[in-house]
Amino acid sequence: MKKYTVLLVLFFTFTFSSKANPNNSLLKDTIPIVNYNDIAITGKVFDTVETEASFRGDTEAWVSFLQTNLKPGVPVKKKAPAGLYTVMVQFIVDKEGRLSDIKALTNHGFGMEKEVIRVLKKSPRWEPAIMKGEKVKAYRKQPISFSIKEI
Repeated sequence: MKKYTVLLVLFFTFTFSSKANPNNSLLKDTIPIVNYNDIAITGKVFDTVETEASFRGDTEAWVSFLQTNLKPGVPVKKKAPAGLYTVMVQFIVDKEGRLSDIKALTNHGFGMEKEVIRVLKKSPRWEPAIMKGEKVKAYRKQPISFSIKEI
């Protein structure tokens, strides 16, 4: 009988504002420049924000939440072959930090996407995104990876 180990690999995404350094040509090429004065904040779900929504606390709090709630053995029980699988999920964080509209953008199978969605539904409130100094409702994409190794 083959034995497997599962390692949860966490990727963190960072958003850089083109307003912070408008002379940086790399940022100009990769981040769309938006005239924030032309955007009405009320009622809109933002794709691009000045400050992205984030898990409350620090990186250690996020890792602790995942380690406590995520069942990393799910793909092994469903016979996933050894490999690195990155599940990408998208969800909305509202002005109060509640998550909604959680959906997987990948389809690796083996129960991975369902497990990540299950855990995010248990998530405490997040820090909402900020636009023009105000909390706003915004989309957030979050990768979570499973590394399955045969031992």
